[in-house]
Amino acid sequence: MAFSPQFEAFRVSSRAIGIDLIRSVYTRNLGTYVAAPLTTFRAGMLVQLNASQQVEICGTGGVTLPFGFTKYTKATTLFASVIGEQIQLNGIAATNLAHAALRTPGATGGIRVWNLTTGVSYTEAVHYTANYVNGTVVRIVAGGSPADGEIVGCDYAYQVTEAELKFEGRNFWNLQNDVDIQDGKITVINDWSIIFTTQYDPSQTYEVNNALTAGTSGDVLTGLVTKGGAGPFVGRVFQVPTADDPFLGVNYVGHLSA
Repeated sequence: MAFSPQFEAFRVSSRAIGIDLIRSVYTRNLGTYVAAPLTTFRAGMLVQLNASQQVEICGTGGVTLPFGFTKYTKATTLFASVIGEQIQLNGIAATNLAHAALRTPGATGGIRVWNLTTGVSYTEAVHYTANYVNGTVVRIVAGGSPADGEIVGCDYAYQVTEAELKFEGRNFWNLQNDVDIQDGKITVINDWSIIFTTQYDPSQTYEVNNALTAGTSGDVLTGLVTKGGAGPFVGRVFQVPTADDPFLGVNYVGHLSA
């Protein structure tokens, strides 16, 4: 897979999962914060502080006050991002994606299906339907497009399987959960930084310099970066996710400026 020439790095994983610490640029990343006992989050997610000064996923309880990006994971379920996967939609038959168990931020909009020639996105429930459990896409004939037999691009995130986790390898304690083995402490990147993350809304179309906002609980986007949402401004797009490099580059302004 090709990387941007600005930040060349050696990819150790065949899947884009969490945060790419090799390419991310940051200076302040203290590991002294205490994670809220019941919260879970993945590396590269936005978090906030609760009333007890504990770190929780950003957007919890309807409050969206970004404090920074998590450097490590407090969860046993990981998600990987896929950009530009090509499938052919024939008639109204269900077409399988390469993966099942897709992440759906809301009732619709968890997967972006788009025209490979124009780049224009199709609308879920108007042009197609998606089964997030099985990982399938079905063309809606009444919508007129995509055309019967059209090959489309698909952007989505999916839950990494146990077999894939074993292939990836685990940490020294044979766990994905990096926080519980550190006395509940979590490292948060909370100053100006450039973050390469897969924890973003895959249904959006991103362009360099687009304004980015923190996802809200109302949009079922807690902890995720999105575009054009009602949450606070967190930065701008530094790098657009592509099929070769599904990480979103975020020029993060820091929590005091957000």
